Amino acid sequence: MADQESCPTEWGPGKTPQGRARLPSSRPREKPQLSCNLCRRRKPCSSCVQRELGLSCTYASDRVAGGDAAHQPRVTTQDRIRHLESLVFDLMQQSSVNQGQHGGGTPCSPVGSTRSPVDTAVTTPADYGSMQSTGGGANYVGSSHWAAVLDGIAELKDHFDNEEEASHPDVQGVESPAAEMTGPQLLYGCPKPASKDEILASILTLSRPVVDRLVSRYFNSFEMSPAVLHSVQFLKEYEEFWDDPSAVSPLWLGLLFTIMCLATQFEKFRLDPGVQSPAALSMERDLQKMADTYRLRIGQCLVLGNYTKGGPYVLETLMLYIAAEVFSSTDAEIDIWILTGNTVQIALHMGYHRDPKHFKGMSSFAAEMRRRVWATLVEMDLVLSAQMGLPRMIKQWQTDTQEPSNLQDSDFDKTTVEMPPSRPDTDLTPILYRLVKARLMTTVGYIWDFAADVRPYTYTEVERMDNKLDEARKSIPDCLRWHSFARCITDSPQNIMQKVVLETLFYRAKIVLHRKFMFGPPANSADSKRIVLESALKLLDYQHMLQEETQPFCQLYQERWRVSSLVNHDFLLATSILCYYLQNTKRGGMQVSESAPMDETILVSLRRSYDIWLQSSNSSKEARKVVKALAVVLGVSNTSDTDPGFDSSMSFGVPSGYASSSINDYHPEIPAGLGSQFPVLDGTMMPGWATFADDLLAAPMATPSNEWQAMDEL
Repeated sequence: MADQESCPTEWGPGKTPQGRARLPSSRPREKPQLSCNLCRRRKPCSSCVQRELGLSCTYASDRVAGGDAAHQPRVTTQDRIRHLESLVFDLMQQSSVNQGQHGGGTPCSPVGSTRSPVDTAVTTPADYGSMQSTGGGANYVGSSHWAAVLDGIAELKDHFDNEEEASHPDVQGVESPAAEMTGPQLLYGCPKPASKDEILASILTLSRPVVDRLVSRYFNSFEMSPAVLHSVQFLKEYEEFWDDPSAVSPLWLGLLFTIMCLATQFEKFRLDPGVQSPAALSMERDLQKMADTYRLRIGQCLVLGNYTKGGPYVLETLMLYIAAEVFSSTDAEIDIWILTGNTVQIALHMGYHRDPKHFKGMSSFAAEMRRRVWATLVEMDLVLSAQMGLPRMIKQWQTDTQEPSNLQDSDFDKTTVEMPPSRPDTDLTPILYRLVKARLMTTVGYIWDFAADVRPYTYTEVERMDNKLDEARKSIPDCLRWHSFARCITDSPQNIMQKVVLETLFYRAKIVLHRKFMFGPPANSADSKRIVLESALKLLDYQHMLQEETQPFCQLYQERWRVSSLVNHDFLLATSILCYYLQNTKRGGMQVSESAPMDETILVSLRRSYDIWLQSSNSSKEARKVVKALAVVLGVSNTSDTDPGFDSSMSFGVPSGYASSSINDYHPEIPAGLGSQFPVLDGTMMPGWATFADDLLAAPMATPSNEWQAMDEL
């Protein structure tokens, strides 16, 4: 105070508040201005640092004279909005930290655990998820979703924001009359209600051999079938249906139509996409019409049977209906997730979440099938929720239903009084894969709950969950454990795909668990960064392996239809994570000696992945988005929009073969073909099915009254 009183402030023309003479405005600056234009500091502003935009801060040019002010970068409305966003994120982060320190525990949190801020992850705006507004709607995905990871990259966020503004003008309140309804029609009501007689007629006009082939096709192709249907019991009911068709319920008819729909889809997948002859294209269109007709019938049967009240065959029909919708979609669809939520609610209403041992009078057969259905529904909920980037609907602490037994369908039936003991895990039964996957998904589910928790969690909790995940993987029996492709040459294609799917689930869970600590406190970030990067590279190795082995005459050609949008979601996450790492490495100024070897490995993997995504970008919106992101990160020109026939296999000169020897021990020299987005089956390897499509398509499909007319003559 004394100093301030001894130096009174002088005011007057040409004086600053401290009394110093103000320099003339015409005097040139001796040094270039090194402050951000938005906040006028001598370093990137805190909001830009918080949003990882430090490198994008713009600075005034050297010796800017007063008369040249008009040429200085202008602070736009978008800049001001981003500045406000950063302030909101700061407040949200402070609020979440306070809640994490004072809030109560959740069932998935360890009892008595403390969420100390010392070892928690560094929270960034991307950790709050991503919100996209299009056409008056809003789409949110959690922070562990691949799209949120891409949006967390500042350069890509600006790129996508500008692109969205250009491609989606303000059309609120304006609906296109030509807009077609996509997704499950059941959500919007049946557009064409039908009576039971009409529905029956659409089956009875077919000859029984045609329907028999479809049923056989389903049970021999779809690994989910034993988890939903007991084959022996269904065949008994199937015989009873042909003896007296009018005696069956509408819901059983809906179940039969789901089987016919899936079998028709499998037959469509068998077609070679490389053959573009008029006959092949016509057959593909006709098969698609048949599948669409069957899907319409499924909805009609469910509505006619009042499916919301529950009852026999309701859950089985809904779950297979969801599977048919997934196989017909190249990208994640919110409608499918909503339909899954409806199915979960019906299952809860029917008590599937409680173990049958609590209910007296229930037969052993019914109890075992309820356990199978519930385990499959829990898996579907988690997988589809993760694909949408949203919390799952079924929590482990809400259910006590035991896992089903490892039994063949021939081991028990409706007359069984006491269930036989479960077979050992060394016995590869049709249901074993579902059991092993359910066990792994239990741990993966806890990790997904971790990622969806709005409170910060400690690295100690991450390590605990990581150990549980490793233990779950070690418990996989050898008959379903991946070693290398060279050791799978005697395995069936279905068994190989099962092993690959279990591996991709494991590595995706690793990424989700450790992602927030990649750039966290130095004591933790090194291990998490290594785990995340290695897991992402492993996933892209599997993507490349599937790309090559699903080509014609290769071992997985029959199973390429399994590389669906659900499997591709794991590869999307891996691609996004590696892009995020590269951009943050550049931004953080990491020493070249530290990151150069890993960066080179990542670049090679991303270039190879770019080729694969480019091939499927014509049919997939998600693939198009990741192609554009990779084009920015890799600094290549995006040719997918201008040249659909672009031969991406020659774009980078990446050698054929798999990068990781742990994935595969041999390197087939196979020319790059179609992307993994187009599933087909090899008819030459399935005797008796080569001419099935020709027999199935002998009738016209113009109207419901005559669409089956000629089928009865087959």
